[in-house]
Amino acid sequence: MTTQKIIYLLIGITLGFVVGFAFANGVNRREQDTLRAEVTRLRAGAKDGETLTGTAGASSNSRTTNADEDSIPNLSEEQLRNAIAKADASPDDASLQRISGQGLYLYAMKSGNTSILPDAARILKRAHEANPKDYQITVLAGNALFLVGRERGDSAPLDEARGYYQKALLSKPDDVIVRTSLGLTYFYDKPSDPQRAIAEYRKSLMISPRHEATLQNLVTALVANGNLPEAEKRLAELEKVNASNTELPNLRAQLEQKKNAARESK
Repeated sequence: MTTQKIIYLLIGITLGFVVGFAFANGVNRREQDTLRAEVTRLRAGAKDGETLTGTAGASSNSRTTNADEDSIPNLSEEQLRNAIAKADASPDDASLQRISGQGLYLYAMKSGNTSILPDAARILKRAHEANPKDYQITVLAGNALFLVGRERGDSAPLDEARGYYQKALLSKPDDVIVRTSLGLTYFYDKPSDPQRAIAEYRKSLMISPRHEATLQNLVTALVANGNLPEAEKRLAELEKVNASNTELPNLRAQLEQKKNAARESK
């Protein structure tokens, strides 16, 4: 498969996949729900028939490839590295940066090949620099950096991700998903700052009081911060929103453990 064909395939991945986040890098269900909702929203907003333009070697008849949402192409490391090298070789090609960055990010999410996330983040950052008003790219750059920071346990990418989310929120302050993602950058910082995370989650719930992923994250942060009465209240709200939420048993266990520890310390 030529590098050009891989680029076309990445376009298809960007436009065609319903992205899953069940990959083994330590990202828990609450993060998966938050990020899945974001990518689904971005996918829904993608332009039908978006083509590869401004790319070296692309013809005027550039076409998109619609990928089956239940399957994924099996790209070798060499093929992926060639696609990354092509983007790196033309850093001023804004269209190539945007398409490659989005495609690599979504491929990483769907395939579980998170080793390419740092490259996707770097390319998405260049796409953002080329067009800072591109909201989708700004958010995806933040998402990629967040995942890199979480996987490495590194504050630097988390801090960068925070900056991209804050930029996005300047233009869309009512975006609940991005606001909650911003909160996650504080919660998973080193050291963790659950109080700052809680502040962002509360802002999200002011916009959408029944937002499930935000409620999940808020309960976790409240338990970590020792605010057990509110954690219990929010847990009840979460159960009303979705009694089948798979995180409920884990959240109840965390809350009970904290309660027991508080009783024993008296």
